[in-house]
Amino acid sequence: MMLVTVFDGLVSSIALTVGTPSPLAEESTTIEASYFEGRWAFAEETCDQSSNWTLLEGGNFVSEDLTGTWRWNDERLILNLIDFAIDEETGEQGGPFQMEGPVSMATSNQFTLVIEPDRYVMKRCR
Repeated sequence: MMLVTVFDGLVSSIALTVGTPSPLAEESTTIEASYFEGRWAFAEETCDQSSNWTLLEGGNFVSEDLTGTWRWNDERLILNLIDFAIDEETGEQGGPFQMEGPVSMATSNQFTLVIEPDRYVMKRCR
């Protein structure tokens, strides 16, 4: 029996297998923390935006108005961030917050972080 994560009609490369291995999963079926290291852009943005996320080895996170830490734990990406931006709607100064959710890896260069009700589709920048 095989359980495969499907995202927008694509079979995810993080397949869980019970019994016989999946022919789709030629490599490891788990996501390692090192997968997230590097620069990521929202799928609808370009890689030269200051809002891109940079996840550094060792757990530091940097973006335009955000700084903090990240970690990969039990198939969940956990971001502990400080928002330095002024909220456009309220005019209030941002502050510390946490984002945490499961990840679906569509390819080696794209993942989706789900934090209900939002889905953050991220693409790797080279």
